[in-house]
Amino acid sequence: MNSISTEKLYNPIYDLLSTLEKQELLNNLAGIYNMDLLCFKEFSAFGKSTYTAEFRSKEGIEFVFVPGERVKLGIDFKGRKPSEIFNKENLEYLAYVFIDEEDETDSSIEDKIREKLEDNEFVSTIEDYINNNFSKEETILIHPMLVQKDYSETCWEDVSDDELKENKEWQAKIESAEKNGISEITVHKSICLYKENESWHGKLYKETTFNNLLQDIKDKGYSLPIKREWEYLVGKGCRSIFPWGNDMDFSMKLRHMEWTDNDDDYTLEKENFFGLHIAFDPYCREIVYDDGIFSYKGGDGGRNICGGLGPVWGYFPVSPYFENKDEETGEYINGGYDFFRKVIRIVKM
Repeated sequence: MNSISTEKLYNPIYDLLSTLEKQELLNNLAGIYNMDLLCFKEFSAFGKSTYTAEFRSKEGIEFVFVPGERVKLGIDFKGRKPSEIFNKENLEYLAYVFIDEEDETDSSIEDKIREKLEDNEFVSTIEDYINNNFSKEETILIHPMLVQKDYSETCWEDVSDDELKENKEWQAKIESAEKNGISEITVHKSICLYKENESWHGKLYKETTFNNLLQDIKDKGYSLPIKREWEYLVGKGCRSIFPWGNDMDFSMKLRHMEWTDNDDDYTLEKENFFGLHIAFDPYCREIVYDDGIFSYKGGDGGRNICGGLGPVWGYFPVSPYFENKDEETGEYINGGYDFFRKVIRIVKM
């Protein structure tokens, strides 16, 4: 096996390599980390792209290679008014959810929105939210990584087919579901029965602590990403709220916000510029770990959406830089909303 020049795994050097040179590096990584190289591929999204490879570990987990880079992360909007950050449509959505439609004045909704956006107190609320709920700017060195392509769920463990067939209570639930045309039954923090490829399967809920999850990940030779690494994986150093800009793009098909009737896949659930499925659902938050502290990125458990705050407020939590400073993880993981992604940092060879 050829040795790897570690500096070639960092941008801008990596980007300047020929396709053959990149393939040689990626082939060597597969050998070093005992993974199967599935394919080479260039992933593109939001005006950014990366030529990389997909790998499969011996446990059957798919990874992609993400080159390292010294990059500025976080955003700083201090001194900028909301009207200088968002377009007219997004500003109106930010205001609309705070309009009392049952107000018995003769004003139209459009007039009420305009009045709200001229209210200095409301404008200050937007400014405070932006300045207090997004990570601050910092230039940091991100090391090259092998990153799990999809996140993993927590707390749920598969039930064997034999155990499922022998449990009369579960079989009764399945029989009832079949009669009613239902393909999934979930009893909160207990059992999940679901139909896939015409067969029924089951998962049992097992309460798990953050520390136990981390230890299990470490025992298998992996790590959890830190906040800044996760921000890079989602935004690749974007200087805006979202990887595509500051405004919600209403041409997108988004989960929980289906204003289009087309049959396209959900826009944010497609592979991003690193080939990752990441930051696409504000209900699904990912666990990150910084210097002994667990926290979340990528979602708020759906709090903004459930609170009726609409698409712009509702999707702020999928921003690379969103931080819910009021969130406390506690000791135990919430298996309905908490997910994790394994990474391998390639610091030196």
